[in-house]
Amino acid sequence: MLCHLPSFLFAVAALFLSGCAHTSEYPARAATVLGSVQIVPPDATTDRDRATGFTQPGDAIVFSVPAPRDGFYRLDLVYSADAEKRIPVTINGSMQGSRLFPKTTGFETRSFGRIRLRAGTNTVRIGTDWGYADIASIRIKRTSPPREFHLRTTPVNPNASHESRALFTTLTREFGQRTFTGQHESNPTVPSRLDYITRNTGGATPAILGLDLIYYSPSWNQPGGDGAIEAARDWALNRHGIVSLSWHWLAPLHAGPLIWDSFSTSKTPFDVSRIADESSPEYAAIIRDLDHLAEKLKPLRDARIPVLWRPLHEAEGGWFWWGARGPDATRQLYRLMFDRFTRIHHLDNLLWVWTSTDDDRSLDWYPGDNYVDILATDLYFSPGTRGDFFTVFDRLRELHGGRKPIALGECGSIPDLTADAPWLWFLTWDDLISRPELNPADFVYTIFRTPRAILLKGLQSASPAPHSR
Repeated sequence: MLCHLPSFLFAVAALFLSGCAHTSEYPARAATVLGSVQIVPPDATTDRDRATGFTQPGDAIVFSVPAPRDGFYRLDLVYSADAEKRIPVTINGSMQGSRLFPKTTGFETRSFGRIRLRAGTNTVRIGTDWGYADIASIRIKRTSPPREFHLRTTPVNPNASHESRALFTTLTREFGQRTFTGQHESNPTVPSRLDYITRNTGGATPAILGLDLIYYSPSWNQPGGDGAIEAARDWALNRHGIVSLSWHWLAPLHAGPLIWDSFSTSKTPFDVSRIADESSPEYAAIIRDLDHLAEKLKPLRDARIPVLWRPLHEAEGGWFWWGARGPDATRQLYRLMFDRFTRIHHLDNLLWVWTSTDDDRSLDWYPGDNYVDILATDLYFSPGTRGDFFTVFDRLRELHGGRKPIALGECGSIPDLTADAPWLWFLTWDDLISRPELNPADFVYTIFRTPRAILLKGLQSASPAPHSR
């Protein structure tokens, strides 16, 4: 049974959430609209009032939702969309996530996911990303708390080095309690982003340095641009920090003249699905690139430096060549890399990080529990967004059965560090840390000074130290 709440009955709405057939519905006509959003009455196409006109940044509809007690609830959207749409939801000013909703033939009900409401009146804001969906109502009902995590105690590589095992132990011990702070540097020889954080937080320095191996791709045939391996070595051995490496892998064949053209699907014809044919030129080029990069990584292994290795990121988006041909080819490429790096090149210092999304189809892309130590996701929201991104975290936990720790592999806006969404780490991408519309200076200071944040100087207390026996 569904409880429909007229606009004049919000004073007793808490009774519905706690007792009346478990589900409460809040119609769009009873909400507040922002920007160009309008409430349209029923017409020949539908018998529902609906909010429409989500076309500009800031367009939104805001519902007032009372709750009888603190707790977890399921949020459903009753919506209509003429194509696949992404819809962001903010609860009490905290961004929860932006879910992908499928095309409909009329109004349909789909779950956004689990949210947390506080006792009293809450605000539920439905915004626009690349949305343009119509919203008829939202439905809310109490639901169970999130599942507990049950993590493995050792890395997936059975031959993992002592140092990578020590780092994995450190990470999993802290997961759920505190969050490792991180920052990506695009220029490894000039750590300007790290310096910005240190200057603006009274001396705080992130625990994790993120670097990209883009210039180590064999397709890059121009001088300069390297230095990431040396910077990683210095960070680990001299600063005693944690290293995270990603790879904007330039296409092994048919790379363009400009570096930013050479990993984008729209700029290279490289067909990763040819990996299935071991006699193909594409397969040979992939093997060449993997072996080349493995040699570049070996100095870190030989220096006993553990690495958070995050290859083939954002494959599900399809905008990079390694994800352009669908999940089967991407999974095969990831597993080939894993096997070649661990069994042939013995890069046993790597902890394997798979970057995913919280969409239902993400499991089609997942390489498998035996190939992944840590789950990560990359999140970028509109300027002015604040939040802990709880629903994204929770969806990843549910999709993978609570078997893997979850990190923010990349982010534009630093997350709020909360107990509900205890990200293992966050890694702010490059200069986005210093953009006030994404990360105001006072907010950066607050996050890096909260007790939940693990800084560079706090790594010793998060022992065991990753580089010592």
